Amino acid sequence: MKHRLVLICLVLSIFAVCSVSAKDLMEPVKADWKIKFGDDKNWALTPDADSSWEAIELPGVVDMAGKPEMFWIKANVPYPAIFNNQDMYLEFGRCISAVEVYVDGILMGSHGTIEPSFNISHVENSIMRIPNIAKKNGHVSIALRCRAGTTHSSFAQFYFVDNARYYKLVLYQQFLNNTVYYMMAAICLFIGLYFVFQYISDKKEKSSRSFAIMLFTVSVYFLDMATGKTFIPFIWQLSISRFCLVCSVACITVFIRQFFKRPYKNVRLVAYGILVVVGGAFAYGTKSILLHEKIFTLSLIPIFSGIIYLYYVLIKEAAAHSKNAKKILVGISIGLTFAFHDIVYQIRGEIPFAWLQGFSFFFIDATMFFVVAVENIQNKEKISEFITTTSQQRDKLNEVLTAASKLSAETMEISASLDESVLKVAESVDLSVKEAGNIADFIRQQNTAVKSTSVALGELVSSVRTVTGEVQSETDVMNSTVEETKLMIDGVNQVADAISATAEFSSSLGGLTKTSENDVAQLVEAMETIKNSSTEILGVVQIVTDFAQQTNMLAMNASIEAAHAGISGKGFAVIAHEIKTLAAASSTQADKIKDIVTVIDTNIGKSFDLSLRVKSALAQVAKDAIDSSTQINESVESMQVQRQAGKRISEATATMSASALNVKRETDQQYSYSQMASSNMTELSDIAERVQAAVSDINTRNRQLSEQTAALKQLAHRAKDAAEGLNKLIAK
Repeated sequence: MKHRLVLICLVLSIFAVCSVSAKDLMEPVKADWKIKFGDDKNWALTPDADSSWEAIELPGVVDMAGKPEMFWIKANVPYPAIFNNQDMYLEFGRCISAVEVYVDGILMGSHGTIEPSFNISHVENSIMRIPNIAKKNGHVSIALRCRAGTTHSSFAQFYFVDNARYYKLVLYQQFLNNTVYYMMAAICLFIGLYFVFQYISDKKEKSSRSFAIMLFTVSVYFLDMATGKTFIPFIWQLSISRFCLVCSVACITVFIRQFFKRPYKNVRLVAYGILVVVGGAFAYGTKSILLHEKIFTLSLIPIFSGIIYLYYVLIKEAAAHSKNAKKILVGISIGLTFAFHDIVYQIRGEIPFAWLQGFSFFFIDATMFFVVAVENIQNKEKISEFITTTSQQRDKLNEVLTAASKLSAETMEISASLDESVLKVAESVDLSVKEAGNIADFIRQQNTAVKSTSVALGELVSSVRTVTGEVQSETDVMNSTVEETKLMIDGVNQVADAISATAEFSSSLGGLTKTSENDVAQLVEAMETIKNSSTEILGVVQIVTDFAQQTNMLAMNASIEAAHAGISGKGFAVIAHEIKTLAAASSTQADKIKDIVTVIDTNIGKSFDLSLRVKSALAQVAKDAIDSSTQINESVESMQVQRQAGKRISEATATMSASALNVKRETDQQYSYSQMASSNMTELSDIAERVQAAVSDINTRNRQLSEQTAALKQLAHRAKDAAEGLNKLIAK
């Protein structure tokens, strides 16, 4: 705990020192800068740039597409009046290029190296002294010999600073931006190796593997931040180091799930997917440093998303009271304060005194290492306690074994006694077996007697079976008689029912015939009425015919008179013609009616004759139906008498069948009684007496066995006491 407080105080003090850097005297360099591509060291000696030089604005970016890798930038810079009475220094700032600084033609310092080896330091703030003798006419001639390592060279704001700023940069900033990052890279690499060995010793500890990968990747990032040396092409080195930063955050998200024993497969898949996308983006960004910077800015999204996810997981674990969750949460919170420092400066568009983002990740890693180390120490203490407990249990086990050996000796004695008891029991069992053999002989004799008794009883059963057969035959005959009688009675009943139905029909037939006779009489009267009406219709038709003839004669006379009248009689002639036509039509219709009525009268005459015949037939049927009904009623009375007699016969037959069944049942009882009447009961009684004697002997042997069993129980009780003593020793 004390070491952690010291570390926190140290970090906060460094943060406080960095925050007071704004009080230093700093004057931005403002000048008309010129640029010329190529390389000639004599260009540093010429105070002014000729027309072959092009204007450029600084801070800014130089596009190197299709141009030489070497170029020069120079200007006559106004000398600030505030530095007249003190030393002045040129702070170079962050620059993506290797630069040599010449003041009045003299090499004053460099940012990175151009030769003999090419190196770019993209983090370090280089600073160099501007001598007072370099001031001429209030200006200082500054020339920058540059070598681009990428498609673009970027330059930050140049500053004139005082002596205090110079010492801060030399003593603190270079220490923080270089030495400390070297130290953090070495520490992370060492801790990573430690966790690699942890994973090798126990492959089940997946969290050790994730934590080791996180430490290795972040150490690569720290090394790139610290070194000013370019090992591979600058843009690739920068892309790899920044990709390692994203990789370390991805690994720590997986590690935190593994550390708290939570499912992590989905988180691992998401992390792998993000790494594939970001890795491809950084590889694509090697085409241009400007494109690379945009991709790096976008890569901050998954970085901060991972940190937010860490907070989410840790808050959940802290709420669940998981061990060490609060400690890790506090450590990450403190570490992120350094990251916020760099974010604030980037938002303000300023370069901080020192980049503290590395401290942020290092503090997070250190917190994780501290928690894991404490966890391991606690586990070792538990293992030590377990070893101590095991040693104590071993001593107790030795005591138990000693006592067990004593109990074993006693158990051997008990075993010997048990052997003797078992021998005695075996002898008793042999005697019991012999007695059982005697009992078996007695039982065989008893079986012989039973067999002879069974033969005698078999003859008796045969005789009873013969009687039963005769009774069964009589029963079958009676049953068949009963069945035939039932069939006869059923037939009589059916005939009686049919005769009754016929009688009812005959009675109803007389009534129906009488009704039909009345209906036919009424029909005859109606036909007579219709016949008379037909005769009257014929008279009317004759009158109509006579009227039509008279009308026709009158029409002919009217026509003749109209012809005699000439023109004046034309109208009367027309009327006479129409009357003649009407008279002809009436005569024709009257003839048709006459014909129809004549046909009807003929048919009515025939129907009348038929009705008379039907009436006569119905009268005869009614008479015959009455006679038949009388005879059928007499037959019904006779069938009722026969039905009653058949019923009495059926009841008598059923009584005889029941009596036969009772006789058969009594015969069966005689068969069962015959088994009880065995002539060998005396012999069975003698055998029973001998069996009783054998049983008495067996009882004697059983008493002996009981005594032996009691002895065995005592021995078992002693064995139980010995086992309980052994259990008590084991329980200790």
